[in-house]
Amino acid sequence: MPGDPPAEGGLTRGEVDRLLQVNAQRPGFCEVGVRQVTLAQHCGIVGLGERVLEVLPKTQDAMESPQECRGVLLRLLHESGQLPRHEDPAVGQHLRHAPLLDAFIAAYFDALAAVLRGGLLRRYRSRAEDLPVVRGRIDFARQWGPLSGRGDRVACVVDDLLVDHVWNRVLKAALRSTRPWIRDVALGRRWIELMQALDEVDDTRLQAADLQHLHFDRQAERLRPAIAWARALLQGLSPSLRAGEQRAPALLFDMNRVFESSMAAQWHRRLQRAEVSGGWTLHPQDRGASLATQVSAQRVTPAFALRPDLVLRQGGLPRAVADTKWKRLSCDRHGTVLPAEADVLQMHAYAAAYECHDLTLIYPWHDGLRRARLAEYRLPPVQGRAPLLRVLCVDVHHDELPARLGAWPQPEPRGGGGSLATMRPCSP
Repeated sequence: MPGDPPAEGGLTRGEVDRLLQVNAQRPGFCEVGVRQVTLAQHCGIVGLGERVLEVLPKTQDAMESPQECRGVLLRLLHESGQLPRHEDPAVGQHLRHAPLLDAFIAAYFDALAAVLRGGLLRRYRSRAEDLPVVRGRIDFARQWGPLSGRGDRVACVVDDLLVDHVWNRVLKAALRSTRPWIRDVALGRRWIELMQALDEVDDTRLQAADLQHLHFDRQAERLRPAIAWARALLQGLSPSLRAGEQRAPALLFDMNRVFESSMAAQWHRRLQRAEVSGGWTLHPQDRGASLATQVSAQRVTPAFALRPDLVLRQGGLPRAVADTKWKRLSCDRHGTVLPAEADVLQMHAYAAAYECHDLTLIYPWHDGLRRARLAEYRLPPVQGRAPLLRVLCVDVHHDELPARLGAWPQPEPRGGGGSLATMRPCSP
């Protein structure tokens, strides 16, 4: 802002106002104090006008490099399916050392390249033309009206199959919006190649309202990943195409949801590798139970619906419940892992509502747990049996996302009788 230059590494008043706009859309994103802004929960990028703020996750006590933090976010986004993996591993490794925006631009380029490999979407567009011979179909209203006295002309309606339509304009506008932010040479070359492939598309006529009125039909369905990235980048990088003046430009991810989706993908893959039988299914964000029943003179209805992050079922019956927590797990004075009281109470509510006795809390691993001791917690009885609560810590700093403390709950392999396998601690 004029007259309000940022300090070294600091924010101007106008940039703080933009962060507050984001906070209004995503409560809890930031907290403004005296000469400081505290960010939490969401990670990604926020457009601040001439600058882009990169918000990265932090899991360790010690100073982590931006590359490590960026790697954690990209790794979990890949695992959760919200960011495509690069076909060339060297490219993905390189982007961990580049600004986060480069990774998002590269993801959009990948999605757009996939569209181009299948050919640009073409749409029919009708135009009226007076021709000496019939082409297309005859417009009888015009033929019997203005052209009724013209025997040398036929009023025709011609349908042309064109690539210049709103879908491709959105793709090209998003591609154009990334150009001022590209510093990487390889991304610059890809930008030129993709822009040449869209040469017949005129994105100058694109309006902000066009972004809100795209309805996917059967032909346009293959464009969905590219359009999703295009919308996100246009919201963050192109103020003229932003939906509403009060909407702050941002491409942010709720780390609680990202971690949850990543762990769901991990557990699902482990179940597949275990080759279990007996109708085992994994249900993310399960809605199958309520904590209480509301009783009144008129009716009896469920109350306080529960939604555990992960529920493992066999034949429709819940056999294990797990909840992910994107927070630092602490230890007691003896060095034993100690979940937060609220987390334990939440798991006991799940055990009671689902009548399930195998419970797991999943946390990200950090260096403070290197000498931690694993503990299992017996909770008050449910249906005459005490539920067992275990703790699992996953190392988000490694591509394999290995368990550093605890183990994944899973059924016995084929022929094992169909019960849950015994949990064993993993060596750090």
